[in-house]
Amino acid sequence: MAANAHCPSPWRHLSAPLRSGALCAALVLCAGGTARADYADGVAAANAVSMEAGVAEWRKAAWQADDFLSEMKLADIYDNSSDSKFYDPVEAYVWYYLATQSDSSHRDDVGDAAYDYLRDSRERARNGLARLIVDLDTRQREDARDRIVYILACRGAEGFIKLGHIEDTSRNYNEGYGGGGYGGNYGRGRRGAERTASPDMVGVNSSSVMVPNDAEALIYLHIAESMGNPVAHMELAALEARLRYSDIGRGMVAEQAARFHYWSPPFEFYPPGDNDSGVPYTDECRPTFQRERALALVGIGLPQLEMRHALAFLGWGHGDARGIQRFQLTIDDPDTGKLTAAEAVRLIQTAAVKGDAHSQNTLGVMYAKGIGVVRNYVRAGYWFERAADQRYGAALYHLGVLYKVGPEGIKQDLSRANDYFTAAALAGFRPSRDELSELLAHAEPPHGEH
Repeated sequence: MAANAHCPSPWRHLSAPLRSGALCAALVLCAGGTARADYADGVAAANAVSMEAGVAEWRKAAWQADDFLSEMKLADIYDNSSDSKFYDPVEAYVWYYLATQSDSSHRDDVGDAAYDYLRDSRERARNGLARLIVDLDTRQREDARDRIVYILACRGAEGFIKLGHIEDTSRNYNEGYGGGGYGGNYGRGRRGAERTASPDMVGVNSSSVMVPNDAEALIYLHIAESMGNPVAHMELAALEARLRYSDIGRGMVAEQAARFHYWSPPFEFYPPGDNDSGVPYTDECRPTFQRERALALVGIGLPQLEMRHALAFLGWGHGDARGIQRFQLTIDDPDTGKLTAAEAVRLIQTAAVKGDAHSQNTLGVMYAKGIGVVRNYVRAGYWFERAADQRYGAALYHLGVLYKVGPEGIKQDLSRANDYFTAAALAGFRPSRDELSELLAHAEPPHGEH
């Protein structure tokens, strides 16, 4: 969703008189359109409107611009156990971790006082991580890791490069986990010395949710390279050269060169969370050309019937304006009663995530065709499989098509394809028109879209 799509939402939390009083602030905050937010925007929103409005701005700045101050502010808010309205130790861990990784926390163009503040803040973030992880159970640790991966992946090639650095077992971890993550002691004088702290000081090896793994590092760097990033190309070449010194490493290099095509994000969208503020954890993935192109196809490629079905499954009516408004309120969007393209996609995704086989199959088709979401056959297969687990005939058939054709990310398997075709027939599914087969037979799958 475009950055300015969330802009009106903070005012929804105000009473009618306060909404009119906040009009000037709204104009100031929204005038920039899709311009990136920064820490100051959050302060202005919190002071002029509400803490919820401030959190919305800090999330944009932290997520999209890797804004260190905003990352620390979010972590502190979610870490405040005395404020049950926002308290969430998993979300706090996520933002403390991203703060330790933030490139913007290492700056040589600031005075000593500012540098000392940044250094102390980084140390506070590390201490926060060490304290929080003690109480996180296995599920919460996995959730925190997946959230971190999702946010960094949303930052495009740069985010995948950073993930590659995090997973690279040979990197200097006091540098990688302390911020920047580009290896080497690139500081000068006193500042350089400060960056040579022991890894034990920061508690990031066995006590971190992000455990380095060279196989994962290769996948992330391959993805960044496939996006055309020249830095990723050099980083990948260096890592592969190091790993080829051993038989195991050579095998890993060859295997991951093929496997990266099969990678997909850990979430369909960022988990909305569940706290007393009533404000969901917004998904602030930056719009890309591929995403905008896919969204443009929603109006002509996503039937209204599918949206009405999803609304009915979620208990929000059968496509009337009131039901749409109820859905919009759950994602903190303006309750207009009319779905935008991005909201229509989120609606199908929500129903799929909550277990509706029909919507799961619909979402799989959307991924296969690139309607509303960037074309991704791995993700299409994932959702067809979720629906097939419920013996949904169309999904079983679509899995047969994927394995018969073997598009990018799907290994061709004719025997498996025939099994799915048979299962679909036994489930009573008879395709009136094999649109997916026609699409895969005549369209070359795009490369570099993840």
